[in-house]
Amino acid sequence: MRCKSLFLSLLLCLPFLAPLGFAATEDEIETLVVRAARQPLPAERFGGSAMVLDQELLAQRQGISLGDLLRSTPGLAVSRAGQTGGQTQLRMRGGEANQVLVFIDGVKANDPVQGGEFNAAHLFVQGIESITLIRGPQSALWGSDALSGLIDISTWPDGDGPSGGLSAEGGSDSWRRYDARFAHRGERWRGKLGASWLRTDGDNIARDGSEADGYENASLDLGWKQRIASGLSTEADLRYTNAINQFDGVDFATGLPADRDNETDARQIYARAALRLGSLDGRWNHALSYALTDTRNRNREENAFAPSGFDINSTAGQAALYSYQGSFAPVPEHRLTAAFERREEDFRQRGPISFGDPNRDERLSARSWVLEYRGDFSQRLSFLASGRRDGNSDFGNKTTGRLSAAWRIGDGSFKARGAWGTGIKNPTFTERFGYFASFIGNPELKPEQSRGWEAGFDLGQPGAAWQLSLTWFDEQLQDEINGFLFDAARGGFTARNEAGLSQRKGLELNGRWRPTASWALGFAYTWLDATEEDPGAGAQTREIRRPEHAASLNLNWRSPGDRLNLNLNLDCNGRQDDLYFPPTPPYRERVRLRGFVLATLAASYRLGWGWEAFARLENGLNERYEEVFGFQAPNRALYAGARYRLGQ
Repeated sequence: MRCKSLFLSLLLCLPFLAPLGFAATEDEIETLVVRAARQPLPAERFGGSAMVLDQELLAQRQGISLGDLLRSTPGLAVSRAGQTGGQTQLRMRGGEANQVLVFIDGVKANDPVQGGEFNAAHLFVQGIESITLIRGPQSALWGSDALSGLIDISTWPDGDGPSGGLSAEGGSDSWRRYDARFAHRGERWRGKLGASWLRTDGDNIARDGSEADGYENASLDLGWKQRIASGLSTEADLRYTNAINQFDGVDFATGLPADRDNETDARQIYARAALRLGSLDGRWNHALSYALTDTRNRNREENAFAPSGFDINSTAGQAALYSYQGSFAPVPEHRLTAAFERREEDFRQRGPISFGDPNRDERLSARSWVLEYRGDFSQRLSFLASGRRDGNSDFGNKTTGRLSAAWRIGDGSFKARGAWGTGIKNPTFTERFGYFASFIGNPELKPEQSRGWEAGFDLGQPGAAWQLSLTWFDEQLQDEINGFLFDAARGGFTARNEAGLSQRKGLELNGRWRPTASWALGFAYTWLDATEEDPGAGAQTREIRRPEHAASLNLNWRSPGDRLNLNLNLDCNGRQDDLYFPPTPPYRERVRLRGFVLATLAASYRLGWGWEAFARLENGLNERYEEVFGFQAPNRALYAGARYRLGQ
């Protein structure tokens, strides 16, 4: 109810805010949505739903985790299993976490062996320059993992000359974080280097007990771009993360987390190299690239029946992507792009055997062809059409498509838009081959398929005093994979494709108002109706971990001269369902998680000579809540530190 109340308050304010006008500021800058097409596309000519979080907003919110930041965006639900470092899932428009594709500096960052999803627990906002969210099926452009949308993250700073700095932060639960970054942009080259380290003792995840579950994270980020000659350039990126997360395992006597001396050691490597060639005054472009995602996860889980007192299991995987892309524009208003990709995935799993044999080495490969047409038929009407053909070694051939159109009215302050698309999601290695403990694989699974449409409008140009976006979407998912089915004959859980359709529809609203140079107000609201077929009841039931109502409000004030900045953020998460797995029949129960409101207050003050002091209060209302049943979320916490900004 609190989320709906917050949304209604916003609606009551809109009639008073709207007359303030839509005039753009003098420093209006064109916004590009990089992954909305195979080549960067101006936001005003994109007919889908896109949102760009720029460096200004990221700096105002300060160095929180990626999941905490994205919680404030429309159409996206976040589920974190307990404290900092706990598995953090991102769901978009009612889809599963492995149906959202995440790019980091051009590399597909979804973990090929951890359910095919991106764990947002190990990525923090510090060092990120921009985040772009594109909602709706994007498989026609980027393949299987983009069934419900994508998130594009860039760590490359804008601007010429040197930039970067140092920062140190401390706070609750023995929180310590240090960060150092340097970047430079010259006439012919750009480079960046960043390193960070974080450690916290954490708090207790389980409802009972007193054992704290800590977390440690070390990351390295570097990149280089070089212009070799006119129209010829090369670029390379490398990101390395190693994280150690302590967690409480599930007690099979209660089905709930209990104090355990468990630990996960996760390592992630994202690498990319590309060669670009442009000719005919930029009308004909070519790109050759190679990208690698290399992950390893090693779990140490307490087990009194094991010889050493612990079970040791591990997963490791690699996904290598080779691609060529060519783009030709006979005239500036029309562009045709073609791409070829080859993807190779390797999967390795080792651990104790409980059901079947989860110790496996598997491989799959895929070849993909992409064709895209982009046309501007006037200064007002833009059109985008994409098609993709995937040939998979294990799942055969699949075809996906996407159409979108944008129509600008008047001076461009009003844009009507619409899109239609199809998507696919291949079964994961875990769903097909099983996992340790009590999950049994099903090698007969087939890909999930979706189709859907959206329509909406945007008010206000980039840089305008007032911006508003409203979108309605409606999608259907076929052959949804249910990974929570109990197989009584074999005594474990397994997965299967459901026969019915899953329905996903909803409303997304977000906006921003700048009444003066000092004040800015941002808001978002999502109404979501996401249901799946219930085999037992023969009817639709709500999907888990997706609240029906979610809203956010962000208020920022900066003093004249930009010396002091204050930011208040409120996130309201409505009630949602989850699953509980008791140790007795029926072995699965649906439970209700109550709604909550998270208040975050951030402040920064420029001391001079490039130095800045900052502080942040998280969960200021000290809400007691769970995003995953049985896993306690963090209590109120206070952090403070200082940073030095190069060139200020």
